[in-house]
Amino acid sequence: MFSVQCFLPVFLLFSATATGVQKVITASRGETVLLPCPSLFDYSDTVRVDWEKDGESGLCMYRMSYNKTSGHVCSPRFKVNADPIGLIITDVTGSDAGVYNCSMIRMIPPPAVDNFSILILQVNVPAGLVVQEVNISNQSCVELFCSLEGLSPEQVSFTWTRGSEQLLHQNNSSKMSSTLTLCKPHWRDGDKFTCQASYSSNHTLYSKSITIQGDEGDEERPHSFPVISLVLFSIFTIIITVIWIMYCLFSRKRVRAFMPEPRPADKASE
Repeated sequence: MFSVQCFLPVFLLFSATATGVQKVITASRGETVLLPCPSLFDYSDTVRVDWEKDGESGLCMYRMSYNKTSGHVCSPRFKVNADPIGLIITDVTGSDAGVYNCSMIRMIPPPAVDNFSILILQVNVPAGLVVQEVNISNQSCVELFCSLEGLSPEQVSFTWTRGSEQLLHQNNSSKMSSTLTLCKPHWRDGDKFTCQASYSSNHTLYSKSITIQGDEGDEERPHSFPVISLVLFSIFTIIITVIWIMYCLFSRKRVRAFMPEPRPADKASE
């Protein structure tokens, strides 16, 4: 009996109840969509919100209290909406389609209570390939992403080529996508890459190309450096010349100031 009385408060502190609501939301590619996450908690409660997609966590996390959010950690194109409570996705793509889970945990006041909502996002896109360059921190590398959209998930075989050269790449069959990563000197500005996808269901071959465009700022920087150096050198030369002239003039004035004046006798003899 003693053990039950001791552990009962701990059990109440960490107990949780869960209720799930499932909803289907449809959007078109390029639109902005709101994924609602209705709350069952009071206005003043402190709640932690975690969003998952297809079972993968880390999509978006934040805290909420008095209808205000804080501590946002969200993936690009995903942002928090406080009223109504939910998650906004901008510039929707076919890869955004999937099952989303919004988990809300009341932290204050205790005991902790869970509430979650399950949403299914369907994206209307025409069947075809989408090829785009992904922004990465390493400027000497380029990463290309190829996705087959608008079709039911099936086995897809991807091929990346540059001219007649076939390139190694990474496939994600479950998401019908492929990633190509190259670092210099294995790529250069102006290279044209082609992604091909063979869809096993109807044996259709899809193909799309992308050309890597160089950063204009990087191209101009090497040319501008010598010009800037020449301008700085010219200014430095002018300053040194002016200082030297002023020094010479000042020295002559000092010499004249210390020279003795001619005596009257000397002037008479002349």
